[in-house]
Amino acid sequence: MKNERILFKDKLNCCACGACMNICPQDAIQMVEDDYLFLYPQINFEKCVDCGLCEKVCTFQHREESSDAIIVYAAAQKDSEKIRQSASGGIFAAIAEAVLNEKGMVYGAEMIAENNNLCVEHKGINHLENLHELLGSKYVQSNINFIYKEIKEKLQDEQFVLFSGTPCQVAGLKGYLQKDHDNLLTIDLVCHGVPSLKMFQDYIAVVQNKIKRRITNFKFRDKTQGWGLAAKLVFNNQNKETEESIISSQDSSYYSLFLKSEIYRDSCYSCKYASRNRPGDITIGDYWGIEARHPEYLKINGGHLDEKLGISCVLANTKKGQKQIDKCRDSLYLYPSTFEKVSEENQQLKSPSKKGKQRSKILTLYREKGYGAVEKNFNRLRIMKGGIDKVVPSKIKSKIKKVLKR
Repeated sequence: MKNERILFKDKLNCCACGACMNICPQDAIQMVEDDYLFLYPQINFEKCVDCGLCEKVCTFQHREESSDAIIVYAAAQKDSEKIRQSASGGIFAAIAEAVLNEKGMVYGAEMIAENNNLCVEHKGINHLENLHELLGSKYVQSNINFIYKEIKEKLQDEQFVLFSGTPCQVAGLKGYLQKDHDNLLTIDLVCHGVPSLKMFQDYIAVVQNKIKRRITNFKFRDKTQGWGLAAKLVFNNQNKETEESIISSQDSSYYSLFLKSEIYRDSCYSCKYASRNRPGDITIGDYWGIEARHPEYLKINGGHLDEKLGISCVLANTKKGQKQIDKCRDSLYLYPSTFEKVSEENQQLKSPSKKGKQRSKILTLYREKGYGAVEKNFNRLRIMKGGIDKVVPSKIKSKIKKVLKR
């Protein structure tokens, strides 16, 4: 009888990075949704040849990170228009632009409208005009598919590659490759945790049903009102006009539950990458609390960093990462900081997110009655606390701004 290999004994031990699926020579592993619609790898034992590669590449269970920040910055792009397209200070955009200008490939997460819903998946680009597709925050677990295989081929062809993702995705790529590559640069994000793509899609479907419009984009960190947590809905009406609505994170059930750590996958609450030991050559995130740590860097105090536009924290964890940042100095404002100051209001640089008090109730409600029930529960609690559910047709119609006719 063939040995039936166990990829993980507990859901805490799987981050769904996709390395095992990518490495399997028999295509015997696929990512399958559990009862709560989180993805986990499943082996088809009819195809499995018991080679053990799937276990070998699992960095989440079998490898510890040992890198530490060489240098830490408070930073932002000098070009204010480019900052506005990004979630914080536009650092990823600056590094990616430099890589593309050197004929390299850039991989990151894109949100696309597909089959009357939104999908978030990793993709590669090699033209500067496509960079906007990878910018902005997506608070969803992106679909890696077989991107690791594609990246390996590019590296073997001696093409320079930049890969950006959550820390577990960066570690997953490194585990899949099994060796260092001089022509690979990795950027990991300061990550709170990830809900499932299916839950996000179910949320979008509920909102679409409310507003009677097809949503074509959901921008988690829109800067129309400045650097912060406001979101933007983009949708089409019956006349094929594109319309927009700005909503606060508190008025979106999904966004609010995300920020309260109520809907992440199990592994996020014990994530070993939520520490100063990072898998990426570079770590980037928002520099929350900079007004207290470095008021002298702010534009209002004679510096160059503008709180209204967004400010990034940047950690160079390897010499390769430091070298790449140095290449971008002409396009960036870089001010020295420390890990201790950056991590003060970026807790995920020190420890994983703490499980929300309502997580079990919310996920059970979702499993048994669907996202519509989660939305109703969210609205009921907001009304009890004196809040107003703003994501309803009458409210959205009062806010709609027509921006483009197609």
